[in-house]
Amino acid sequence: MLICPKCGLPLSLKEKSACCENGHSFDRARQGYWNLLMDNSSHGHGDDKKMLQSRRSFLEGGYYEPLADQLSETVAELFPRRGVLLDAGCGEGYYTQKLDAALKKAGKEPSLYAFDIAKEAVRMTAGKLEKKGTFFVASTFHIPMKTASADVALSLFAPYSEEEFLRVLRPQGYLVRAVPLEDHLYRLKKAVYDHPVKNEKKAVIGEGFVLLSETELRGEIRLDSPEKIRTLFGMTPYEKKTGLRERARLESLSELSVETHFGIFVYRRRG
Repeated sequence: MLICPKCGLPLSLKEKSACCENGHSFDRARQGYWNLLMDNSSHGHGDDKKMLQSRRSFLEGGYYEPLADQLSETVAELFPRRGVLLDAGCGEGYYTQKLDAALKKAGKEPSLYAFDIAKEAVRMTAGKLEKKGTFFVASTFHIPMKTASADVALSLFAPYSEEEFLRVLRPQGYLVRAVPLEDHLYRLKKAVYDHPVKNEKKAVIGEGFVLLSETELRGEIRLDSPEKIRTLFGMTPYEKKTGLRERARLESLSELSVETHFGIFVYRRRG
């Protein structure tokens, strides 16, 4: 299913290397993933190691489990008996693992492909799922997958390229997106910033897809220690954008109740 990021020809995957007929070759990392990211301008993009570790710690605490359960139910209903599941922007692998397990529990046989632009994210995902899929470093704007190869593609809190998803999905294939909606973590932002801003709803896509369903999930999580608050904050984009004064406010928080507000959007590729 993978193609050469240099010339677009199919890649032949072996135990330790992948190569195409033009002689382009890529080594397999010791952790079991392939680095197929050719765009040097993307170096340093994506989540860093500290943010990914915060995300893993927070998610494994079960705080976003209702979202993972709803995603699992949604994807299991869409997925064929056998097919290709593409996780575009897999992060540290929490949702990837949950969805793979849910599909297998439902009697499905997914061929899992997962990638992220951050090498550390792919390393963590590959370690979490071991040999249960094919993992690679790549950009969502240049996905090294064959045209019309995926049955279901996931874009969970990740950058989005309509052109690439239209290309890699089979006709009538499904795209599942999860995005933070307006009130997501607003109380946390209100506690830290002078002028907190609610999220914009970013789920509108073009005519290549038909919107089949839209699910809104609201919840509340109780963070009963400064460490848990810092861990949540550390997995968000705010971590890199917060000044000293605002960070002092964050450090002063001892407990906090935070609203979660997610949207799950299911699209079908026009055939």
